[in-house]
Amino acid sequence: MKPSLRERSLVYRLMIAATLVVASSATARAQVGYSPATSPYVDIETTQEITAFGGWFKSRIDPAQAAPQSGPIMGVHYEWRAGGPAHLTAELARVDSKRSLLDPAQPAATREYGSVTRPLYAADFGLGMALTGAKSWHHLVPEVKAGGGFISDFRTQTDSGGFKFGTRFALSWGGGIRWVPGGHLQIRGDINNRLYTISYPNSYYVSPTGGTALVGPKQAKSFWTNNPAFTLGISYLFSR
Repeated sequence: MKPSLRERSLVYRLMIAATLVVASSATARAQVGYSPATSPYVDIETTQEITAFGGWFKSRIDPAQAAPQSGPIMGVHYEWRAGGPAHLTAELARVDSKRSLLDPAQPAATREYGSVTRPLYAADFGLGMALTGAKSWHHLVPEVKAGGGFISDFRTQTDSGGFKFGTRFALSWGGGIRWVPGGHLQIRGDINNRLYTISYPNSYYVSPTGGTALVGPKQAKSFWTNNPAFTLGISYLFSR
C-alpha cells in the first residue's frame, strides 16, 4: 500500500527537520574550534633536536668560599620526543670556573693565595615534558624537565689546604621555552638547576695559631647546594 499524501508530507517534514538539526550541530562545532588556517596550535612534525647553547652558571657561594665559582657555561643539548608531550634529554656542558686556594693553617689575613682556573664539566640525562604536547602555541613550546648526572673538575688530588671538588653526583631540574617558527631551526631559552654537594676537610675546622678556624664548628662537613644556569641556544630539528 502506497503512503498517503499526508504521510508523505510528514516524512518530508521530519527529513527537513533532521537535516536542519545536523547542519546546526555542525555549525556549532565549527564555531567552538579553530580552522587550520587560524588555529594558534601547530603540529611539530620533527621528533629530535640538537642545540648549541651558551649562558651563565651561577654557583652558590659556600661559607668558606672554596668551591668552584660562577662563570660562563656552554654546551650541547639533545632531545628525543618519545611520544606525546614526553621526551628524553641529554646535555653536556663546560663551565669556565675559578676557585680560591685557601690555607686553613694561616690566619685570616694571609690564608688566601689567590684564585686558579678550574673548569667544570657536567653531563645530565633526564625526562622532559612539553606543556603544549606535540604542538606549539603561537610558535612557543614551554617545557619542564628533571634528571641526574655528574659534575666534575676531573682532579683527584686535594689542593694545599686539603680541599678537593673532584667528581660529584648532581640532580638537575628546570624549565625553558622554545620558539619554533617552522622549518629545521628554533631558538630556546632554559633555566637548569644542578644540586650537588660540597665537602670540607677536617683542616677547615682547626684554628691556626693566633687566628680562627676557616669555618665554625656548626658548619656541616658536607652539604647540598643549588647552582642554576641560564642559557640561550639555537637548535636544529630533525626526525629519524
